[in-house]
Amino acid sequence: MALKPQNNEAFFREVDDEVRREQTARLARRYGVIVAVLVLLALAAFGGTLWWRSHQNAVAGERGDQFMAAMASISAGKDDDARKQLDALAGTGVKGYAPLSRMLEADMLVRERKEKQAATAFLNISQDSSAPQQLRDAALLRATTLQFDTLPPQQVVDRLKPLAVTGNPWFGSAGEMTGIAYMKLNHPKLAGAMFVAMTKDKAVPASLRARVAQLAADLGFEPVQPSEIPAA
Repeated sequence: MALKPQNNEAFFREVDDEVRREQTARLARRYGVIVAVLVLLALAAFGGTLWWRSHQNAVAGERGDQFMAAMASISAGKDDDARKQLDALAGTGVKGYAPLSRMLEADMLVRERKEKQAATAFLNISQDSSAPQQLRDAALLRATTLQFDTLPPQQVVDRLKPLAVTGNPWFGSAGEMTGIAYMKLNHPKLAGAMFVAMTKDKAVPASLRARVAQLAADLGFEPVQPSEIPAA
């Protein structure tokens, strides 16, 4: 018996639905295990991530305790103990504590009047791309301060250029050394402009602003006058 048009549509719809169910069942039989494995791997990865974060936090806590112990040793005058503790931390590669430990070791060299070794240590930290930028800037400033009398003036200017700008946290110290380097290079206009900018930056310590104001005046510039600079 021939099927009516509407019955044809119903028949094809039923066949199509059956084919879809069969394809779905076949895919489930073929890929069901793989999907289950992927889900398990995803869960394991998620759990591993949580464990790793917890582990990292625990390690950071231990490193923090070790760093504080080293600082306590320095305060107590136990430099040998402090150096051992800092050496151990400096070699861990833990972000933050490793470069901080190296900074403290360099500071200890300064206290021991080993300026050349200290300057080299600070300079190495300033060139370490894995260290935080703020720490690298501080290390560069310390290295330049220790080497200031022996460095060519132009090298001082080039080194401190990123720091000797208004708004930079190190503008005071970097600006003063840069200005003096300009004077050594016989660039009074550049030196005077640097000193004037420093007198206008309220983030620069008042005592330093007063000092460079006098230098600017000696060069024929009109800086913010020392009497207008509030005491620190």
